[in-house]
Amino acid sequence: MNIRILKLLARYKKEAVLITDSKDLYYLTNVQFGDFYLLLHKKHLFIVVHEMIAPQVNQYFKRFKNKLKIFTTKEDCNSKLVEVLKKYKIDSIVLDISKIYTEDFDILKKKLIKEKIKLIKEKNITQDLRLIKDKKEIKNLQKASNIVSEIFEVIKKQVVAGMTELDVYFKIEEEFAKRHVVQSFKTIVASGPNSANPHHNSSNRKIRKNDIVMIDMGCVYNGYCSDLTRTFFVGKQNKLQQKIWNIVKLAHDNALVKVKDGIKTKDIDFSARNTIKMAGYEKQFIHTTGHSLGLDIHEHLRIAETSTAILKEGTIITIEPGIYLEKKFGVRIEDTVLVRKSGYKVLTSAKY
Repeated sequence: MNIRILKLLARYKKEAVLITDSKDLYYLTNVQFGDFYLLLHKKHLFIVVHEMIAPQVNQYFKRFKNKLKIFTTKEDCNSKLVEVLKKYKIDSIVLDISKIYTEDFDILKKKLIKEKIKLIKEKNITQDLRLIKDKKEIKNLQKASNIVSEIFEVIKKQVVAGMTELDVYFKIEEEFAKRHVVQSFKTIVASGPNSANPHHNSSNRKIRKNDIVMIDMGCVYNGYCSDLTRTFFVGKQNKLQQKIWNIVKLAHDNALVKVKDGIKTKDIDFSARNTIKMAGYEKQFIHTTGHSLGLDIHEHLRIAETSTAILKEGTIITIEPGIYLEKKFGVRIEDTVLVRKSGYKVLTSAKY
């Protein structure tokens, strides 16, 4: 068993643990496909899989054949799982109810009750393990950040008046394809007044001379996500635009210097939020200062004024303050950042 599985089992010494989520399966076994059940137990590891996926499972896990048992079914995996539990006299099971389809949960629950097998319902059982990245994970996140930073630099040079937001969007998609990566979330290209909408859907609006353009994008490399936002001008910026950009950049920098192991995330948020508040735009900062990321673009840790979390070395977060002036324009500046023992490392490198 690898160290990640051992750490998870250490929390549940008497129960078996059922893993159903594809991201958790990847985290624990490095398998790059899902649609099967992984059952962790102190004495055995089991896989329950439909025969449609069985060839992939057998091929990938053949090197671990002495460490796990694979059970194939023509029916649903829930029935076969209960058979395995009965056969190996496992009388209690931990299930992450946040990561299983409702229909599967309902079926499995009824079968467990019928067989008098105890069901222990938990949520996000791997989130604390996944929060702290090891050297290999950090390397993947750095590569994902390098790729997206490089793409931004390429795209920024191509953006000219007359192009639509969707023109830019698809150019970004082309750059992703050239590098054999996919987006970690739907890319946002927002120009002019559309940039006042933090989660704008790229549209057919034409970018104009002296327009403001916000691009928020990320890619996935070896399963790990990057996240980058830059706001720039196609031509000249007016005084108000330059003022707001400078305030957001200062808020970004003030938050960034707070990042280190042991600091409360709400203190980072306060640094950014207070900078914007002192400039008179508190009500125009309408989201949190950031979030953790990794296999998912949004993991559970938030850089927010209501958060009670404390940063730990090895966590990857975003710093992304913004100001949004309704019907006018918005500015957001975002970087992906590694938390270190005595500070931070910015993983994204695109010019501001």
